[in-house]
Amino acid sequence: GQSVTIANPNAGGTIYYTLDGTDPRVPTQTTSVGGSTSDILVAESAGKRVLVPTGPVANAWRGGEAFDDSTWTNGAGGVGYERSTGYEAFFTINLVDSMYGKQTTCLLRIPFTLSRDPATLGGVQLGVRYDDGFVAYLNGVEVARALFDGVLTWNSAAYSNHDDFDAVDFQDIDISAQAGLLKQGQNLLAVQAMNSSNSSSD
Repeated sequence: GQSVTIANPNAGGTIYYTLDGTDPRVPTQTTSVGGSTSDILVAESAGKRVLVPTGPVANAWRGGEAFDDSTWTNGAGGVGYERSTGYEAFFTINLVDSMYGKQTTCLLRIPFTLSRDPATLGGVQLGVRYDDGFVAYLNGVEVARALFDGVLTWNSAAYSNHDDFDAVDFQDIDISAQAGLLKQGQNLLAVQAMNSSNSSSD
């Protein structure tokens, strides 16, 4: 019974929208950005394995060597939980039962295939939404972190809260200096995502 108007303030362009809560900005193919070609190597909707650890996990989970994640939760899309309101549209893998009041950390393993020679990539960006902190690895080597200092353990926590408004938008982190870690063929993006406390509402 209500009408909605969507207006583009720019002289041209396309407005994308969905009606099911998914993010319409997630490209599914090569796109043109500012006149240059941009390839999405790991889409937000990519399949992934997720674990909320209850004890130490071998560092091999970060990639770069053999690791069996067959008992981890298998899914696709965003990972998280929301006990109030605000973030529900951003995740499909819900961890409220395993994290809230129990654990500050979850581990994500996201395999992906690079079909071209990595030397042909002009630069590499990691686009991430996070609340509260994270450390990201590419094929076993750390490439980015936010709101965490020191040495990671299986139950690490972020040192601060991440602003809710910032956590809704993708933040692009330039990891071009680590592009040499990419391999033509199979790769792994691994993320240790952290709340600042186990009583965080989201």
